[in-house]
Amino acid sequence: MRRWSLAVLLGLVVTALALAVARSAGADPNDPFWPNEWGPRLTRASDLWQLTTGNPSIVIAVVDTGLSPVPEPDMTQVVPGWDIVGNDSNTTDTFGHGTWVSSIIGALGNNGAGMAGYCWHCSIMPVRVAAGHDGAVAGNIAAGIRWAVDHGARIINVSLVSNVADENELGAIEYAQEKGVLVVASAGNGGNTLPLYPAAFGSSWSNVLSVAGTDENDQLYSWSTRGSWVELSAPGCNELLDPWIGPAWACGSSFGPPAVSGIAGLLLSLDPGLTVNQLTNALRATAVPVNGIGGGRVDAWAAAHYLGLAPASPPAETTGTTTTTTTATTTTTTTTTPAETSPEVSVTTGTVRHGTTFRLDLDPGRLEVQLTGQAARNCSLTMRMSGQVYVDIPGETTVRTLAATVTKRGGYNVVMRCATSNRKSYSFTATGMFQN
Repeated sequence: MRRWSLAVLLGLVVTALALAVARSAGADPNDPFWPNEWGPRLTRASDLWQLTTGNPSIVIAVVDTGLSPVPEPDMTQVVPGWDIVGNDSNTTDTFGHGTWVSSIIGALGNNGAGMAGYCWHCSIMPVRVAAGHDGAVAGNIAAGIRWAVDHGARIINVSLVSNVADENELGAIEYAQEKGVLVVASAGNGGNTLPLYPAAFGSSWSNVLSVAGTDENDQLYSWSTRGSWVELSAPGCNELLDPWIGPAWACGSSFGPPAVSGIAGLLLSLDPGLTVNQLTNALRATAVPVNGIGGGRVDAWAAAHYLGLAPASPPAETTGTTTTTTTATTTTTTTTTPAETSPEVSVTTGTVRHGTTFRLDLDPGRLEVQLTGQAARNCSLTMRMSGQVYVDIPGETTVRTLAATVTKRGGYNVVMRCATSNRKSYSFTATGMFQN
């Protein structure tokens, strides 16, 4: 058994009425956590909201750990899914990962609560293939993909990885290909070039998009898997909704795919008749080049223009709401001083039972924390800072990653909590990336 751990040709005529409705819906949503969301602005998904914020008929399946209600009334467009693990209709997420991914795709925007997802009104179909920490049998993932295809999904998001090409998954990818369903998968959190699956099937199957995690400057995060086989990247750090704490900020290659899936949902909402090949060709052809991968960072508006669904540039009235310019080739006009990696802030090894707290004295900049060893299978990391809650992301095998932006010099606690009381070995590494 393989296991993964915890990634109408419209020829557009936009009427004045349509633009007016779209502008009121979304150019600058009123969600309280929207100001933190640089991802939709960088990818120009927020520009595309002028034309559509999604269509409920476009179903995006999230093959993951399920979906649970969140404290904010932000996940309203959900269709029935299935629990492959229990072979029943209970898709409750007891771990959180599937809810995080789903919220990035479809959290309702402009409702004065929580955050804004990429495709507010697209429908989310939760397909539960794992309980969480213990990973999932590749056969479950394959069965989840097939179930989603058979029950109307147009897009399938798989933010899960395995280092072995499994025949069951390959068969499911072939099935999705035959049925014209787009699969978007995480390249992984390995920090190396090792091909991971099902994302790496994209090298031979045109409707599988492999997605890495990049930052505000279109640079790969240190923890993101890379290589020529990786086709796209998307913001690796995102605001999300946690089932227990509500809005939170987290980083990991699990969060690149939902950005791409949400953008693909917006494109299909503009033209439901698009084929998978049209979608993938547009997303690949218009991506902004990124060093270290075979493709580039997804650009929602450019892809829509490529497909004839949008003019060359967003309307001038809303260019101030995005951090990018109106062309896909000049997205770094807002330039900051390049970050340099500092010496390691802390490296701690030992054993743990129920959990422990790591105290870090930090300067302003970006912080990346990794937990490795046996504890990574059973323990989680959280960090509170400036009103934000940062949560860790499961990685490959025995790695968990937490990333945060430090805005004020001071001492901060990273809390490790473990699900079992058995003694577990761990290595805790904190690396600061401080501005010059």
